[in-house]
Order: sequence, then C-alpha cells, then structure tokens
Amino acid sequence: MSKRTIQLSQKALDISTNNMGNTMTPGFSRQRVDVNAMFISSYKSWQTKQSRLSLAGQGASAFGVAQIRNFYLDKRFREMNSRLAENERKAPILEEVQTALDNFENVGMEGKLAQFKDALLKFATNSPDSKEFAGLVKESAHHIAEMLNTYSKDLNKMLQENVFELRATVDYVNTILEKIVHLNNAIVKEYKATEFGAIETGRGVSPYGPLELMDERNLLLDELSTYINIKVDENADGSVSVTMGDTLMIDGTRNYEVLVMHDFDKFNAAVIYVSNGQDINIRTGELKAYIDLVNGNGPYANHHQSSFHGIPYYISAIDAFAESFAELMNRTNGMTEQLDSQHRAMFGSTLDEYDVNGNIVYRGPITASTIKISEEFWNDPTMIGLVYNELLGSVITNFSFPSSSGAFDIDISVNGTTATINFDPSTQSVAQLQDELDLAFPGLLIAGTDDDGNITISRVNDTDSFNISTTSATVQITENREDVYSGGWAFSTNLDGHNAHKLMLALDQEEVRFGRALDFSGTMFDYISFLSNRLGQGLNFIDEQIDTLSVTTNNLLDSRDAIMGVSTDEEGINMLIYQKWYNAAARMMTAMDDMLDRVINGMGRVGL
Repeated sequence: MSKRTIQLSQKALDISTNNMGNTMTPGFSRQRVDVNAMFISSYKSWQTKQSRLSLAGQGASAFGVAQIRNFYLDKRFREMNSRLAENERKAPILEEVQTALDNFENVGMEGKLAQFKDALLKFATNSPDSKEFAGLVKESAHHIAEMLNTYSKDLNKMLQENVFELRATVDYVNTILEKIVHLNNAIVKEYKATEFGAIETGRGVSPYGPLELMDERNLLLDELSTYINIKVDENADGSVSVTMGDTLMIDGTRNYEVLVMHDFDKFNAAVIYVSNGQDINIRTGELKAYIDLVNGNGPYANHHQSSFHGIPYYISAIDAFAESFAELMNRTNGMTEQLDSQHRAMFGSTLDEYDVNGNIVYRGPITASTIKISEEFWNDPTMIGLVYNELLGSVITNFSFPSSSGAFDIDISVNGTTATINFDPSTQSVAQLQDELDLAFPGLLIAGTDDDGNITISRVNDTDSFNISTTSATVQITENREDVYSGGWAFSTNLDGHNAHKLMLALDQEEVRFGRALDFSGTMFDYISFLSNRLGQGLNFIDEQIDTLSVTTNNLLDSRDAIMGVSTDEEGINMLIYQKWYNAAARMMTAMDDMLDRVINGMGRVGL
C-alpha cells in the first residue's frame, strides 16, 4: 500500500511538472491523475463476507491520466471564433477598397468632379471660344477619365489577389482536414471500442488515450473553425467526425472529403463544392469572408454571385458612374444617334473603332476601365462652346454652299414639313434652285448668291422652325459668324456660354439613374455621396460586429482556459501537496522497515 502511494504521488508530481513545463505550449490541455480507492474482491463461493475483511484497506490506485476540457465550451468557442474570423478578414479588405477609391467622396472623384464643374463655369463666363479655358475643361475631364481608369485597374487587381487568396485558403483547409484524419487514425490505434461500447486498452496504452495527440487534434479543430463553421462529434473509438457547412467532411477514420473550387473565370464567381459533388453551405469563417468579397455584386449579381457589397459591386458601381457620366455629358452636349462620326461626343471608349477617314464605325461600351476623352473633344476642346442651329433658333437666317461643290442633297425641314432637294451647282442655276424651294415651301425660302459667289438659302421670316442639313457639301453659317462644320448639322459658337453653362448645371441638377439594376437615382454628386456612405456604413457595421464578437469570443476563451489552461499557482500548490504525500508515504515505509527490523532482530531472544 505504501509502495503504491509513493508511486501515485511520484506520478502526480510528474504530471504537475509536465503541466508547468507546458504552460506556454499552444493547445495544451491541463492533465491530472485520476486517483481512486483500491478495490480488491473475491468471488469464491466458499468465502464468507467476513472473510473479505482481509482484502479491505488496500490504499489508493491511479486509473489513468486525463486531460481537462469542456466539450460545450469548445463548441461555443469555435462557433464564435468562426464568426469573428469572418469579420476580421472582411474589414481590412474593405479598407483596401476604400483606399483604392481614394476617399471617393472627398479628395477623390468628388474633388475631380468639382474641378471639372469649376472649369466649365470659367469657360462659360469668360470666353466660350477661348482655347485656353476650353483646355482647362478638357484637362479636368481627362483627369476624371484617368481616375476612373485607375479605380477600375486597382479594384480588378484587388479582386484577382483575393481570388488567389481564397484558392490558397481552400487548399490549406484541405491540408487541415488531412491532418485531422491522420491524427484520428493514430489515436484509434492506441485504443479501440468493444462491441459493447467499452474502451479496451491497446498495447500497454492507457485507456485515457494519447493526450498529446488529442491536444494536437483539438488545436487543428480550433484552427479549422477560423476558416469555416464546423460541428465536431466524438466517436467511441476515439476519433472525431467533422461536419463543415452541413456537409459531413470527416467520418472518423473511414473516409473524408475535400473542398474543390472551380476556375473563377468560368462563372465570374468563386464556386466551391465538396469532392463528392455535394454543395456546401459556408455560413461563417474566413472562407465566407473571401466568398462574399469576390462574389458580392449587390444588385448587379448574377446566378453564382451574391447580394453582398463586395469588390465586384464597387467595380460595377464605378462602371455605372462612368457610363452615366459620359452619357449625361454627351447627351447634354448634343450628341444624338443621328449624328455621324464622333460629333458632339465629349467622352468615348477605348474600344471605339474608326474607318480610314477617321470616322467612327463602332461605339464601344463605356466603363470605368474604357472611358476616355473623345477624339473630337481632345483635338478641339472649344467644341463644347458650339450649339445646334436648333438652339440658335431665329438667329440663323442664312446658309451658303460653295458653288464649286458637286451635286448634293439639301434636307430642309420647316415647321415639321420635310423636303429633299438635289442640287448640282455645275449644271443648275440659282433660279432653278429657287423654283425647287418655292415648290416645296412657297414663299418661305429664297435662293441667291453671296459676295463670294456661293449659293445661299435664306429664310423670309425668322419665326418658323427651320433646319437644314446636307449630304456632302460644306454648310457655312453667315450672319456675323464664320464657323464652318463639314457635313450634317450646322453649328455656331454661342458667345453667352449657353452650352457650357448647360453642361455645368447638368452635374448638379439632372437626375440620373445609375446602373442597369437601378442601384440609385440622383445627381452625379449625389451618387458619389451614396457610394461613399454605403462603403463607410458597411465598414462601421463590420467594426461593430468585431467589437461585439471579440468580447464574446474572449469570454468563452477565458472560460475555456480556466478549465483546460495551466495555472502555475495551482500547480505549485499541488506539487507541495504531492511532495508531502510522497514524504508521508516514504516515512511510513521507513517506519515499517524499522519495525520489521525490530521484529526480526530484536524479538524472540529472551534471556540473551
């Protein structure tokens, strides 16, 4: 009995020392020796109850060394840890989006748009035919296009980087699963369950199991919960089964599955499934954060994307801004589908195509990555000071055509009545042209020649709605104006800055619908505030979630550590107790040795 007591106290001292030595070991669970009273009995039929009295008082015995953990706290910690890890992964990436957008609302796009507006105001109020002030407008517009190009480039690069990180994370999760399966097999080899559910020892191994291997497995399970929501079930043979996102991934030692990720470009989204072909419901964890950030396209989402406002959403949002901004400026400046070439377009696309004569034959889509200054605006920024003859109204009274021109068609519209007159100056006289005019519009138009010998057409009165265009000749507007524009509609510089002023007002006053998904409706400045607020609010919400989840997770971790963690003070006290226990048992053996020596050597020698 004393020998067993010494052995027990020595093992208790060993375990306390082991605990102290592993105070800083990650994942280590505090161990203890399970001590029970020694129980020895006999079931031989000839023995009576009184005969068992000699078997009583056999001292203490150790059943094994156990680790101290709480399964419920493990479960709760892993749930909260997964949610916390998701938000902690989202926050820095969305902050990168905010950095990439260069504070969209303040010094970024809002500042560039304000500069553009200010340049338009100076151009309109100073000299609408000044190349210097027009150049300032062009440069401001060019800066807006360049900034949108930069936004698109940075965000798309960020998207690809996070797709790469997601793929690497999927591979690492698969590595963790493989390690857990390996540990399952190693642990099961140490002990197994009988058909009745009892635990049998292996080859000299405690039924309490290989504690260090179990600690390593628990550490991997904690790490796995960082990446995805998991559910852990302990099996009778010492292995564990792991369910990830409602899908059984590890079934003890029998089989396990891995995650598979499709090529991102196949669906323009991250699509992850299980190796057995099943879908997986990833609800929390870093995997969920990455998936939301690379798939989240808000109202622009397709089948495989999500409604989260991730990187694709902000790419789509600035594409919508570029498209709506260019359309607003081009339309306000007078660009219509009827105009050939790039006439009146302030912005174009890098995908535009031109013929050998420089005329545009295909207008490419305008996005943040393709928007640019149109060729016409780049070559002649004063074009935004030109207006239609429609806008000039009754001011335009006289049109002339060079008499050296070949045959051409004159399209004339007066008060809604349209006529096309074919005229060839080399074979037809002005009188013949007058006859054609009288036939089409009696008494409204007069044909003649100017001082230079050019053919002219003038209106009799200035109150009728009046438009003229030609197919091939140059239309020259007189009436104190010398501006010439080849083909199509007639233009003239408006010296009161009407057109530039209208462009400026459109930025502040015209309500625009942004995106095919109708994400927002308002002015250009309103949309900038809207996007900036959405990004800021999203970050604030995630930060609040981190604060809340950090408190909960840390409390659970503290509660768990209070059970499984090593307390140096407690272990020190235990060592003192176990040392006294050892000393007492050793002293008892010494006393018994003395007594036995006295019995053997000092008794039974009467008279000597």
